[in-house]
Amino acid sequence: MCKAEKIGENTSRSGRTLAAPYVGKLKNARFNLGCKRGDLVAAAHAPMDDKVENGNQEFDENLKKYSRSPSFFGWRVWMVVCFCAATLFLFQTYWTLSEYFQYRTIIEMQLRFEAAKLIFYGAKRIFREVSGEFQNYKSDLRFILAPFPAATVCNLNAFKYSELTQYADIKEVFDYWERVINAREMNEILRKGNEGTLPLDLRQNLAGSLCFRERAVLNFPIEEHELQGAVYQPVFVRCTCLNTEQCVPNRNPLEWRASVCMCFEDVTKGLIWPCYPTNVWTVKKCSGCSSISNTCPDPDHHNVSGEAVECLCQSISHHCMIHPKGEIKWWNPNNYTTFPATDPPAVYATETEQAFGLLELRDKGAITTQTKENLIFLVAALPRETRRNLSYTLNEFVLRCSFNSKDCNMERDFKLHVDPEYGNCYTFNFNDSVELKNSRAGPMYGLRLLLDVHQDDYMPTTEAAGVRIVVHEQDKEPFPDTFGYSAPTGFVSSFGLKTKVLHRMDAPYGSCSDTFRPERYIYDEHYSPEGCHRNCFQLKVLDECGCGDPRFPLPPDEKRYCSAKSVTDRQCLSNLTSLSGGYHHVHLECECRQPCTENVFETAYSAAAWPSVNFKIGVDCPAVLNIFNDTEACTEYYRVNTAYIEIYYEQLNFETLRETAGYTMVNLFSDFGGNIGLWIGFSVITICEIIELIFEIGYYLLYIKPLRYVVISFQQECICQQWARSNGLTAASGVRGDYCKVFLCPQ
Repeated sequence: MCKAEKIGENTSRSGRTLAAPYVGKLKNARFNLGCKRGDLVAAAHAPMDDKVENGNQEFDENLKKYSRSPSFFGWRVWMVVCFCAATLFLFQTYWTLSEYFQYRTIIEMQLRFEAAKLIFYGAKRIFREVSGEFQNYKSDLRFILAPFPAATVCNLNAFKYSELTQYADIKEVFDYWERVINAREMNEILRKGNEGTLPLDLRQNLAGSLCFRERAVLNFPIEEHELQGAVYQPVFVRCTCLNTEQCVPNRNPLEWRASVCMCFEDVTKGLIWPCYPTNVWTVKKCSGCSSISNTCPDPDHHNVSGEAVECLCQSISHHCMIHPKGEIKWWNPNNYTTFPATDPPAVYATETEQAFGLLELRDKGAITTQTKENLIFLVAALPRETRRNLSYTLNEFVLRCSFNSKDCNMERDFKLHVDPEYGNCYTFNFNDSVELKNSRAGPMYGLRLLLDVHQDDYMPTTEAAGVRIVVHEQDKEPFPDTFGYSAPTGFVSSFGLKTKVLHRMDAPYGSCSDTFRPERYIYDEHYSPEGCHRNCFQLKVLDECGCGDPRFPLPPDEKRYCSAKSVTDRQCLSNLTSLSGGYHHVHLECECRQPCTENVFETAYSAAAWPSVNFKIGVDCPAVLNIFNDTEACTEYYRVNTAYIEIYYEQLNFETLRETAGYTMVNLFSDFGGNIGLWIGFSVITICEIIELIFEIGYYLLYIKPLRYVVISFQQECICQQWARSNGLTAASGVRGDYCKVFLCPQ
């Protein structure tokens, strides 16, 4: 019989007075959930309530005793200590996480001799500027065959002068450059002569030379008029003289402070300037006068021979004019323009001269550089085939070539590269499908080139004679204007190479990418950061100015370069360059990434005189110069016009610089564990116990508590039914006796 039925029997004996105590006990009963259905009721009514109540009372008593136990620190002190420790733990955890999310890197350095493909195919690029920590320096020595890089060579003289002068626009640039340079030189010489710093013999030779007389128009301190072919005559003017040396012409004839002065009048433009008081002018006999400008050197300061003519000289700057045959005229202020004696007259330049941008320059080097840029603009407007014909062919430029002590295959090993600044350049070992390797280090086993620069056809704006060299990877744009080295003629220039390889880390430690290529990339070769910056600048110029910078290629969908003679185009390009700081500083609109792996070649330069006195040139001289049996002339030609280039490996080992994570996940967990153990005494076991407690609480709330409620409900109903049966009540009265009996109180 079920214990519940016994309870029912007891209930039936005692009547209604016994039902309530059992119901009250059910509310506080604990059950053994592992028993049978009938045992649940028995467990509910077992005498456990007293034990539970006693246990609870015992726990309360122990807690009270613990709280009243003696301690060196009170509980409030321990609460403060725990709070401070938890706060410090949170702060240090924040610093630890911040350190991790900075994603800093360190650099490991290794010196290796390894399989060649690891140099060029396993690692494609390298940093040019490396900073950071160097660790794990290792050495592994093995003899290998090292792949040779690509080498691009250019002539410092981009185009043949004889070819350029066939184009009227380009010849105009050279003529204008020469006029400006001569004007600046003559003005500097005259300034030094007036200051007494020019040697007397130089002044005499200069003033008496044919060149000086032909350029006598330049023998005048009005710098801007030197370029305009001015013709001068003396003229009387009513002036206001600021002192004994400076006078300003007056337009107002009623000016009471006006005095008479004599001025230089440019009869071609009606310009009056400069003016001097009449008491500083004297009549002299001058020689070496210009029949064009009517100006003469002062005979008291220049010993010039030749026909003497009567002239008017002033003692301020010691310049003279030929005395007119008639009377000296008075100046009509209504017909001419005046300029103050302290300021030079305005420059009336054509639009082309303004676009060329030479008038505001004074330094000859700056004038030449600007002229070179003007030439780049003009040549860029020519068809591509025409540009190629203006420069040197491979056979004209490369006289000899050998690699690894073997002859070069000129057609296979060289590729034309047209550069806006250096004209036709030629890249050796451009084809990455043909792998040229070095078996040994040293100049005898590298690339050796004999290059002819043809100085007799150099442009007058080319300041140095020699070649430009760039060592780079096979599939990369060379950029000789930025990364190149110059080698002079008359020398053997040796370039010793060392290879470095860098492995960069991608996100989240960096932003490198081996597959990145910007849209509308203007270069045919593979992506490089230098090309990306130039590409970004070119696109910016196209958007702002509507034309492209001739120093860089155009995208396929663009056709027009900025015009060399357009003031609008040149001014827009100049303003954009000034505002951005150049194409390396356009960062706001540019997204340029470093490659994750890169090669670079460190270069060491040395030189020796070429050719030596006893070196036999061979049959090359007759082929080049039509010099027969003239060894000295042949040697001199090679000394002036040729450069011998050697490019080789100094050593076959290479350095590997590899970025590694400076603070890894392992470091993070280690520091976090140390923090939590130091400040709040946690460990892995403590965390597991907390996790277990969380699961038990969840299990109790989601499963045990609802089940207990159901069991108590059925127990209460069963007790109620037992009580009902004992009092003669039936199921019809609303009590589910059969269900309770079957589920909780089986017979």
